[in-house]
Amino acid sequence: MIKDVIAKVKDFIILNSIEEIYPEEIEEFYTKVAPIKEMCVFTVSGMGGVRGSRVLWAVIQPDLEAFRKFAVVNLHLAIKERFDETSLALPVYKRLQGFTITLTDLPHILFGKLDREAVKEIYEPRVIAGIEGALPVSGELTAADQLLIESETGVKILGCLKEISGIKRPIMLEDSLELDLEIDSLGRIELASCIELAFQADIKDEAISRAFSVKHLILGITDALKNAQGIRPEEDQMAPLAPGYWKKHLEVLPKEEHLGALEFSNSFFAWFFRFIIIAINFSIFKLFFSVKAEGAENVPKVGAYILYPNHTSDLDGPAIAACLPRRPVFQLFYFVFIPYFFRPFVKSPLLRNLVKMIRLIPFDYSTHFLESLRSAFLVLQRGKGLCFFPEGLRSTTGEIGRFKKGFGILAKESGAKLVPVAIEGAHEAWASTAKFPKCHPIRVRFGKPLLIEDLEKEGLIMGAKDSYTAVGLAARRALMELKDKK
Repeated sequence: MIKDVIAKVKDFIILNSIEEIYPEEIEEFYTKVAPIKEMCVFTVSGMGGVRGSRVLWAVIQPDLEAFRKFAVVNLHLAIKERFDETSLALPVYKRLQGFTITLTDLPHILFGKLDREAVKEIYEPRVIAGIEGALPVSGELTAADQLLIESETGVKILGCLKEISGIKRPIMLEDSLELDLEIDSLGRIELASCIELAFQADIKDEAISRAFSVKHLILGITDALKNAQGIRPEEDQMAPLAPGYWKKHLEVLPKEEHLGALEFSNSFFAWFFRFIIIAINFSIFKLFFSVKAEGAENVPKVGAYILYPNHTSDLDGPAIAACLPRRPVFQLFYFVFIPYFFRPFVKSPLLRNLVKMIRLIPFDYSTHFLESLRSAFLVLQRGKGLCFFPEGLRSTTGEIGRFKKGFGILAKESGAKLVPVAIEGAHEAWASTAKFPKCHPIRVRFGKPLLIEDLEKEGLIMGAKDSYTAVGLAARRALMELKDKK
């Protein structure tokens, strides 16, 4: 009790009765590395049901205008990526264990100072319960908000949101599209189609791609409809959840910027460059990581296939390249994540050519994601191999996370064989939370090729609601079994 009183007076936090942490210092550090309007750091007790435990947490109000500037809509992923990269500069006990995003203003006391006790009182129970997203709406809606919901535009948009999200409860204006309705980048593409069909109008992408909440979306669409053109009857419009919807989208050739970044030729210079890179990569992994391959003969030598590994380290892709047989290693393309605020492959001709020759398909979770999926689909249609990390971002725990929907869509619509790849030791060699790699043995185990039809049947039995989710569920289980195999 006395320690808590002293902590309030001196404005610092006592963490687990040992470390003294000044929250304003932590807030200043993190607000410099990501577009954050305001944040409040506090401790959360009893996480994971462990009594007496206390972890450092933050509630973040993002700078939405800055995110719009970069066309970023996946707020949590974008901020987490920036935090993971920079938190290594802090002592372990000063690093955030997690954060909650809010689109509303944080409570304040006199002179604009954060009311930390009020923030803790509001958010700590939600954090412990694992609740993300907007706070429950208190009180009645304003007359303007009520008119917005009851308007023809509002009613149609709410109907589209219910269809795409599958949510059963009433949708609120304050709901975050990402956190509350779980509409990700692919979901926004489906949402755009649904809204265009509902209004029979060609609506600019910005009205949907730059909306963070339901209210933002309705206001944006209302404004966009003023200048929208009608959809021509001859244009074969398709409902977003109809069979063949994603096949139709993926068969569209990527834009010239992305199509030009794909290296299909077998010119001597490109082959020789890849040969040098592969040789250097193999030598590094043999010398420093004693890399060993198991089941490399399972990788198809011809035809389209997708290698899908677990993802815990930046060493995963290079480790796979060091273990592949000669023919596949020269034919393989890599689907790699590029952070939101760093897209040099678009601006730098030198780096763009480098990316092209080593056969990388860069993607992010905002405006480039569909184009990158189209590039990957084209690679598979040409009978090439693709390395795809279905978890998206690296796991910070070493465990296999949930597979993204984009993996299931690409796998099913391409019809490519799936080859699970279990990587062991890469997390210990260079975890996502470590600043530098260290010497540690790495083992790469290739499983037998899996057929999409078999995975789909298995996933539906497991309880998947659609074919894409079914493929992801069954493929994830196959990878986990391969990883656990001794």
